[in-house]
Amino acid sequence: MATMKQTIANRLNALKSTGPRTLEGRARSARNALKHGLSRLGSTRPAALADLIAERIEHWREAYRPEGPAQLWMYERLCAESVRLDACERRILAVRAEIADRAFESWDDDRAAEVASLASRLATHPEVIQPKLLQSKHGVLWLLDRWDEVADSLQRLDGWTPETWNRAMDLLGVSALAREGSGPWDLDPDDNGAGPGLELAYRSIEALRARIDTALDARDARARDDAEEGLDSESPQLRLLERYASDARRQIDRCRNELRRLQATSHANRGKPDPATPSIPVNRPPRQPSSSSLPPNAPADQKPTSLNAAQSKSRPNLPSSPSRLVRSSPLLCPSSAPTPLANRQARRAQAARARRS
Repeated sequence: MATMKQTIANRLNALKSTGPRTLEGRARSARNALKHGLSRLGSTRPAALADLIAERIEHWREAYRPEGPAQLWMYERLCAESVRLDACERRILAVRAEIADRAFESWDDDRAAEVASLASRLATHPEVIQPKLLQSKHGVLWLLDRWDEVADSLQRLDGWTPETWNRAMDLLGVSALAREGSGPWDLDPDDNGAGPGLELAYRSIEALRARIDTALDARDARARDDAEEGLDSESPQLRLLERYASDARRQIDRCRNELRRLQATSHANRGKPDPATPSIPVNRPPRQPSSSSLPPNAPADQKPTSLNAAQSKSRPNLPSSPSRLVRSSPLLCPSSAPTPLANRQARRAQAARARRS
């Protein structure tokens, strides 16, 4: 036997334990609780899933074409969640196949075991457990066996005992508070023998058998057929895998929508000018000033070249508009429409001829 000094020394040594210290040891310890990696993809993934994820990233790259670190990160998450969904669906099919095989091989045995586990709490909560037992064929069969035991006890002992009475009240679903102060004398105050008790047991047995024949046989047959087809959804493992698959589908939709948003934003930004690039000024010809914007003492060559009425009368063959002059003169622009430079030269020549005349 260890002394107190040794016990204290052992406890002090236990306080010094800090777990694995190397990176390999910590990674191995982090995978201790990892069974299949389908609940949520973390930084530590099973080797089988990691290989499938890397393969899918390469196969789907041409379809999604991620660009930049943000799109690449979201694209890899999308591929990882798709592999997780495939793994969940494969396990769901495997679990359904196992349920079908088990229903074909040991349906009655499995249901009887479930009922026995439920009935173990009948003595503590009869008002809760007894209605649940009444809902299945195998639960009612269990109640029938217990009523047979009550009837046999009444016949052997020629009357009630406290244990037999409490067992009968449990089978009827009477709570402990409701039966307080009651006893077999409440059945027939004038008869304390086994007669009233046997009548109670026989009536209960008859009602339970009628319940099986009326509804529970057909209900059990339907449940068994569904289980043999792999349609049983009462399995806790199957419900858990279905929840994992639903979460994977939500994550896939979220990653796909976010990846599309990033790609649309990137395409929209390509059409905009880069703010870091300076704009190049465009050289435009100077605008011809109007008569209202020139001062009164401006030189004649800066004034507009439109002819007054007197000049127009003295030269009737001269076009009244400079543009007509330019278009009608083959020397200025013989083969194409006049340019702004040719218009200015024509106006200046016209103004000079007008001054000489």
